[in-house]
Amino acid sequence: MKRYCQPTAKMTTPANPAQAVMAFLPSRAFRFCAFASLLAAFTVFALLCASPGYAQSVALTFDDGFDATNGNTQAARDNASVLATLKKQGVRAMLFPAGQLADHDENLELVRHWGEAGHAIGNHTYSHEALSKSDTTRYLDDVRRAHELLHALPGWCPRLRFPYLDEGKDQTQHSQAIQWLAQHGYGVAPVTIALSDWEYAQRYEDLLQSGSDQDASAFRQRYVELIGTQAHEQDVQWQAQVHRSPAHVLLLHTNRLNAAVLPDLLQWFTRHGWSFTDPLTAFGDPIYQRGYTNAEGSSTTLPQPACR
Repeated sequence: MKRYCQPTAKMTTPANPAQAVMAFLPSRAFRFCAFASLLAAFTVFALLCASPGYAQSVALTFDDGFDATNGNTQAARDNASVLATLKKQGVRAMLFPAGQLADHDENLELVRHWGEAGHAIGNHTYSHEALSKSDTTRYLDDVRRAHELLHALPGWCPRLRFPYLDEGKDQTQHSQAIQWLAQHGYGVAPVTIALSDWEYAQRYEDLLQSGSDQDASAFRQRYVELIGTQAHEQDVQWQAQVHRSPAHVLLLHTNRLNAAVLPDLLQWFTRHGWSFTDPLTAFGDPIYQRGYTNAEGSSTTLPQPACR
């Protein structure tokens, strides 16, 4: 069996999640090979650590959107597969399309299918740049450009998911962005559960190219278990911080791997006692709020956006 042992990208944990600028808690990177033998034991440990009586719930969100340009029929099949799985399980999700990707007739049609199926559609900027590496004015113009492209779609909801979950290089830039969002009726879309799924998606594509169905199947199973363990670990950490289990938000990217594993992933959460919540409900949890100073000089939080 071909082995994939490269670590995922390191992602940091905020010191105070209730007030963090980046409200997501992906923990230390895991190596698949070393991790596999310890997976079952760690999952049991996490379950034992989780305080009884806390109801665990998770909202599903997807970033970027599928790319059906250049005759990529697989993208349309994967898009339909994800929507069919969500419908079968009665789960409402939220898609954050990258504007530059969605700005093609065939891709915009795939995004429209999400709204028509009852899912929410948010803003992921047009060019998918990191705020901390951008000029603030240009970045906000980029948000506006994506808004103009997407706001007429069914399911539209003015929530911004910052690309790379990057909310600014410093407090000044962060505040400027949050104030702009407040002025334009926007909320934000942080996450609590995430991993470098784009790396695993590429490894999965490599396995498919190699023609080994058995290896691909085993890889999918390990990947689902990895996400599940990540979810439990984050729930334990959040319970320690806020003394409850929050409404978690899971970030997945639209790719062939996530389309393939989604039925098993939903089953994993259900089997382990988790329930699914609407992302628009989950974002009402206090841990996802962002504060700013309004025009009157008072400290307040972003308003709940008006969603279709």
